[in-house]
Amino acid sequence: MSDGRSLEINPNSVSRRGFLKATGVGVAGGTIAAMLDARQVPAQIKGTTLRILQWSHFIPAYDTWFDNVFTKEWGEKNGVKVRVDHIPHLELPARMAAEFAAGAGHDLIMNASSILTRLYYKSLVDLNDVYDAAGKKHGGWIPSAGPLVQVEGRTYGIPMFYILLPMLWRKDLFDANNLKAPDTWELARVAARTMKAKGHPTGIQFSQCADANLNWRSLLFSFGGKEAEEGDNILIDSKETREALKFAKALFDEGMTPEVFSWDDASDNRYLASGVACWIHDAISAYRTTEDTNPDVFKNTHIGMANVYMLWKSSKNQQAAKEFLTHFLDDALEGMKQSRGYNMPYLLGQAKKPMPVIGADPKMQILQDFPKIVAFYGYPGPFTTPIQEVVNLYVLPDMFTRVARGQGVEDVMKWGTGEYRRIFAKHKRA
Repeated sequence: MSDGRSLEINPNSVSRRGFLKATGVGVAGGTIAAMLDARQVPAQIKGTTLRILQWSHFIPAYDTWFDNVFTKEWGEKNGVKVRVDHIPHLELPARMAAEFAAGAGHDLIMNASSILTRLYYKSLVDLNDVYDAAGKKHGGWIPSAGPLVQVEGRTYGIPMFYILLPMLWRKDLFDANNLKAPDTWELARVAARTMKAKGHPTGIQFSQCADANLNWRSLLFSFGGKEAEEGDNILIDSKETREALKFAKALFDEGMTPEVFSWDDASDNRYLASGVACWIHDAISAYRTTEDTNPDVFKNTHIGMANVYMLWKSSKNQQAAKEFLTHFLDDALEGMKQSRGYNMPYLLGQAKKPMPVIGADPKMQILQDFPKIVAFYGYPGPFTTPIQEVVNLYVLPDMFTRVARGQGVEDVMKWGTGEYRRIFAKHKRA
């Protein structure tokens, strides 16, 4: 992922107290809602500048489309100069913290992997008018969308697309070794154990990166494990969590090599494209990378069974930001096409079969069934401030990494449960 352009802000230019005072200025929600519903562009936005900060997409063609086609056309039509800055997704939380401290920066910020709604909601614009209008127009939102962005009955972000992490596996290797398709984690383990001995191990990140946060939650939830539920009831200390940890340890011992301890989010993409991996568990960016760099591996790669925009109250162009988000939601399926099926829509009306790209690819059609089973951090939920910190500190992947490195399951359970309780207790006192 490429580095983005730098943003010049002075963290010392305004005090945090001063920033909080400044953020009390807003716009009349009813007036904006009426304009958006009528699709009339507010005259006040003409001649203004809209600044957007977001990640460097794993599918570079998407950024080319978003920057040079979508935002350019919208800006020219509405008389708004749109500037888009891209940075690696893991740098977004730090940049958001810097802008919060400075009370200056971008109008819209895209949260990718780390959704910080509850951390900053008091300094974000309530976007309930945009959220409700889009839901009404496009058949409602998938159940997991609201909890990502809603706090105390208000909506502080717009879920734009989410990313699926399915199993990507080498059918030629499986067939040559009489292995069944990895439709369950146990079958995937059998394949990993069999193929490691033949020079084709598997790999999942045992490290502090976004994919590790997602992959090990997929395994945990598949084993019936849970993180928390309403009322700050922590559920991580369970038989199911222990079984998931034991399974991960066996999966590492039997089917992986130590390099996974230093992997980042793109390492498994490269591993699949190299022709070494028998399977990986990752987003379809790995599928697309392999298509572009190793066609022979790609033709034998098969598929088996959260991004949010936020608007600062300190933004000087809230009207343009809301109008932009509304137009972007209306055109979300085009974004899915440009991402080559990577961006999955939150809106139910846009998730109907056949979906763009994935509905036309026999290998990918199974992904159309995922919206009904999508779960996010903190399952069964809700997605609370303590869970946000658990995610940002990589507590869960650290539990899996400790076990994989040889630490006892009970010792890890004691440490991990303690971390969950410490974080929850801290926020309860706050």
